[in-house]
Amino acid sequence: MREKRKNLRKILSLLLAGAVCLNLTACGQDSVGPEQVKKDFGVNPPEEKKGKKNTDDFYQLVGDKAYEDGPASYYYRAQGKSFQVYDGENFQDMFLKGVNLGAGVPGHFPGELAITKSQYQAWFRQISEMNANCIRVYTIQSPEFYQALYEFNLSAKKPLYLFHGTWLEENLIKKKFDAFDKKLRQYLRQEEEDVIDVIHGNCTIEAREGHASGTYRYDVSKWVIGWILGMESEGDFVQATNKKHGELTSYEGKYFTCKDVTPFEVYWTETAEEITSYEMEHYGMQRPLSCTNWPTTDALDHPSETMKVEDMVSLNMEHVKPTGEFKCGSFAAYHIYSYYPNFMYTQKEYRDYKDKEGQANTYEAYLKDLKIIHTIPILVAEFGIPASRGLTHVNDVTGYNQGQTEEKDQGEKLSHMMEDIYQEDYAGGLVFSWEDEWFKRTWNTANFSNPNRRAYWSDVMTNEQHFGLMEFVPGDYRQTVTLDGHPGEWTGEDLFCKRDGMEMSIKEDCAYLYLMVKKKGTRWGREEVNIPFDITPKSGAKSYGKTKMSRPVDFVLKLRGMKKTELLVQKYYNRYNFEYSNYGDKYNFMPLLKAGEKNAAHFEKIRYLLEVALDLPDRDLTIPKKDYYGGEMTFGTTDYEKDDYNSLADFYYRGEILEIRIPWLLLNFRDPSSNLVEGDFWGEKSYQDLKVQKIYLGLGDAKAKKTKLKAYKPKTWNSYPYHERLRESYYILKETYEQVGKPKKD
Repeated sequence: MREKRKNLRKILSLLLAGAVCLNLTACGQDSVGPEQVKKDFGVNPPEEKKGKKNTDDFYQLVGDKAYEDGPASYYYRAQGKSFQVYDGENFQDMFLKGVNLGAGVPGHFPGELAITKSQYQAWFRQISEMNANCIRVYTIQSPEFYQALYEFNLSAKKPLYLFHGTWLEENLIKKKFDAFDKKLRQYLRQEEEDVIDVIHGNCTIEAREGHASGTYRYDVSKWVIGWILGMESEGDFVQATNKKHGELTSYEGKYFTCKDVTPFEVYWTETAEEITSYEMEHYGMQRPLSCTNWPTTDALDHPSETMKVEDMVSLNMEHVKPTGEFKCGSFAAYHIYSYYPNFMYTQKEYRDYKDKEGQANTYEAYLKDLKIIHTIPILVAEFGIPASRGLTHVNDVTGYNQGQTEEKDQGEKLSHMMEDIYQEDYAGGLVFSWEDEWFKRTWNTANFSNPNRRAYWSDVMTNEQHFGLMEFVPGDYRQTVTLDGHPGEWTGEDLFCKRDGMEMSIKEDCAYLYLMVKKKGTRWGREEVNIPFDITPKSGAKSYGKTKMSRPVDFVLKLRGMKKTELLVQKYYNRYNFEYSNYGDKYNFMPLLKAGEKNAAHFEKIRYLLEVALDLPDRDLTIPKKDYYGGEMTFGTTDYEKDDYNSLADFYYRGEILEIRIPWLLLNFRDPSSNLVEGDFWGEKSYQDLKVQKIYLGLGDAKAKKTKLKAYKPKTWNSYPYHERLRESYYILKETYEQVGKPKKD
């Protein structure tokens, strides 16, 4: 059997590579399934475990044959509070625990579909070893994804079940803001038909920029546990659709109906009808179904919400009613995070809620509230905590924030949220996300980088890029620099300058600029050393404190021990002031901040806006404006082998050696891969790319009368080597996933 398995994998790999000369390009031909493999190649596929041979008491294995229910057949159904798997004889409850998979890897945007088959194979194995039982994708993937999943599930003792989505073209949404727009509906209808043919291994999709394409021959339909259709719908998009089509309040289809609902819910119902009808007509199959929802458009009232758009409209999957012809049940799918929208922590009953341990738990409070309005199973289709240096939202009650979370803490928080989901009798939870996504943006740093180059570098200040349980680490096989106080990674070629009995070396990668400062006989906890930076020729100060600079400087890195090391910015070049003033123009209750003089020797803390002041509408309470100090440097080691490893560490010193890493965004780089820095935003009244060939750095004692700066030429790249690493959160969540699904404790 082992030899046959090896032969099968080899043959299937050759098949898509084109080495086996078979006509596989036309739609409608037999897809690759176990019977076809045996017929074509004379080998048996790997044996699968039957439903009665479960490897443990908490994992249900799908049987060989689907359940036949009249004209429909299905392997899964949503019933009561749970998903159920047909094991060939009976339907068995199964708690779902999984991850969401993105489509981007470093150096590529998601539309390029650059993830390789070998990467998928490794990921599926790691996800399964984490004790997950399902994965989710948002739209059609490359053919390699389905081939890898097919091969993995055939040979795995415990296959991964797949939640599949359909995507909406965001540019079409922006043009009309109408879910019933003809072009948007045509796009979605084609997406629905394609995704069904794709999972059945019966499709060829022509090449289109930004979309998956190719020949799909691997039938993974047996493992597709459900549809999660569409995407998070913004409140203003839903409201605009409702206003344009106020007459649409009901719909009657063969499989789904709705009555006395909103037009957007009619749109949901039509979508459910279309995808079910197509799969029934062509394959005679059904599977549980939901449309993507989130707290912004839930059917609850949130009187404390200050942003009108976040509690403007309601959508409820309960209003999409299955008929007797739809056999396997619908479910509600929500993306539920702990820090957004604001009512997740401003709502009084959530703020006051205590869990059974006596701890404040706004997340559990919301889960309890949401399930009151549902009779169908509820799946938390996304929940997550990013392990990023950057921060975007803060839950001031629980500290479950969007960013600035050390990766061990990330794992603990994700585990706690998963336990809440299980204890509240939800059908399951899917962590967002499996891997980091460098192309992403977020609202409080989006203006600070070039959108066309984000995929080429790792911006640790943008939390959306670092939700992954797996990170992409710059470098072929190890960190560029491990902050540990050892000089082994530094060579003579890295030496940059010698000043005042000190020497400084420089390295860089696509995430950080690294500095190593060595000073004989020093005690770094008491010494004070300054490193000035000249980034832009447009502005800068010729002095800092009592020290004269040989060039106008934009930043000063103050090395002052564990608690006081920080990066300061010259006031005119402080993007926070300009960004804050933009919000002041938008929200007239925010004061405008002034630019300051181009060359003034006035240096400030680097801050990022988190939230404007919130006057809660349901009670006399104001939650103050929030920002955070991004230039504060955290002491710690990045040595993975050390017990005190800290993924958020910025610097470390040991004896005479101090090592520090500075995120490119903190130095106002808009794209380090092409040496684009921030221009004169005050003068241009907008953020502008400024190409520089060199930057300048100095090194001096804090008491020095003069510091000389020297030119440094950063590298450029269009492709940067990286390697994959499982974060500590992966291993913590692995233990949690092993436990959830067991009988609940009183």
